[in-house]
Amino acid sequence: MENYKKGAALSVAATVAGKVFSFLSSLLLAFYFGATVKTDIYFYLILICAVITGWLSSINISLVLPEFMHQREKSLKSAFDLANFFLYIYAAAALIFCTAAYLFPAEILGFISSFSHEETAQAGSLMFLSCVYFFSFFIMTYLTALSESFRLFGIYFLTPLNTLLPLIFLLAFKNLEAMFLGYISAYWIQILFCLYILRRKTGWIFKPGKPEINRKFLINFAYSQPSAFAWAAVLYAPIFMISSTQAGMVSAVNYSRMLSDSPTDILTSKINNVAKVKFTCEAAKNQFEQMAQTIIKTDKFTMLLLVPFCVFTCMFAEDIIIMFFKRGGFTLQDAHNTAKFLAMFIMAVPFIGLNNNISNTFAALRIIKEVTPRYLVLALIFTALFIAGVKYYGAYAYPVLFLAMYAIMTLMNIITLRRFAPFIPYGKHILWIIKMIAISFACAFLGKWIFSFYEGNVFIKIFINGSFFVLVNAAVLYLTGELSEFKKIAGIKWKFQ
Repeated sequence: MENYKKGAALSVAATVAGKVFSFLSSLLLAFYFGATVKTDIYFYLILICAVITGWLSSINISLVLPEFMHQREKSLKSAFDLANFFLYIYAAAALIFCTAAYLFPAEILGFISSFSHEETAQAGSLMFLSCVYFFSFFIMTYLTALSESFRLFGIYFLTPLNTLLPLIFLLAFKNLEAMFLGYISAYWIQILFCLYILRRKTGWIFKPGKPEINRKFLINFAYSQPSAFAWAAVLYAPIFMISSTQAGMVSAVNYSRMLSDSPTDILTSKINNVAKVKFTCEAAKNQFEQMAQTIIKTDKFTMLLLVPFCVFTCMFAEDIIIMFFKRGGFTLQDAHNTAKFLAMFIMAVPFIGLNNNISNTFAALRIIKEVTPRYLVLALIFTALFIAGVKYYGAYAYPVLFLAMYAIMTLMNIITLRRFAPFIPYGKHILWIIKMIAISFACAFLGKWIFSFYEGNVFIKIFINGSFFVLVNAAVLYLTGELSEFKKIAGIKWKFQ
């Protein structure tokens, strides 16, 4: 139905608005504070929260939500009981951990990072607020996912609050604690709205009940958690190691990730989340041919937008960082450090998008147990590589290994799909993506060579090279027929049933 496309469009539009406010906040943070020890601690806590959220969200995305939708096909009350069960578990965990963070903030921060005792002793308020921030965000995303499953996409109208309120708080108080307060306020507004809209539109009763948890769910849960924990460790390890390096490096990682994560946050995750609802429903009804079409069309649509943007950003990373951030407390050295991270992180974005869609596919087909062992091994290998790489080669080993990890994971996912979901033609699809990357790099190199004589204003440099890149890349895609394919996928002929 058109509701899915409208939901994706609304989600993307709301996220774009939110990213504008997020970008302004980052500019203000760089201007006010630059890259210092305190910003390192603030950004470290943000990054750690993101790692833990990714781990715990895998429970919702891969297990709870698909099981919820399967049970909903049989009994609405049974589905509600399952969702309520996990909601109350998350609420209880939030109370316990936030209390601990309030009582022992410096001790906990010292345990989870390599910052010195003197540094952690001065960051107690940040530690407590980050714990409240994390649980507020996690519960909000859980309720949002449940709302999406009922196609209640109107909740996306509140998404810009996630970055607007922190920006307002930062402007008002000019300190890092205010940013956390802004985030927490935005998340609780959405939590209350999700509870309201679920109650009103679905008749949801938030009364604890005995959930019907079948044996397959428990087996998938048991098999998935070692792998999910290992993947949290693989993302946590390099950040932990970098926190012991020179001041400003954690901040450089965050500023670069803010830019590199934007395409995923704005486009990939939002479209994939909406498409996931559709092909999970198709999987529940054994409509595998339609499911394969949904997955491939979703990937092609996002890749045709992502790949050119990522390649251009990689080629002109330092110019982009200088143009946006080099002012106030943000020095030229900070710009160099951030650009080195950005160039690698941004090229991982297409692979992250592909892997997210494939992970959603595994969840929809409920084949978590069958694919977990190989991902556990890969996670353990890269955890060791991250620790050794940062220790012996410095912080810049992190983005290189990060890109390699997602590229290898993509290859492994395609091999896994050929075994468990042979009806999805992912082999040909990945060759098509490699072709798109090659075309974009060729266009970017050509423009950089032609305009290499210009070393003036960085904004003009980016504008000239960007205009040339867009025109030439579009011309090549037109000649190869890819623009027509994009039009077909994005146009009215692509209708979700």
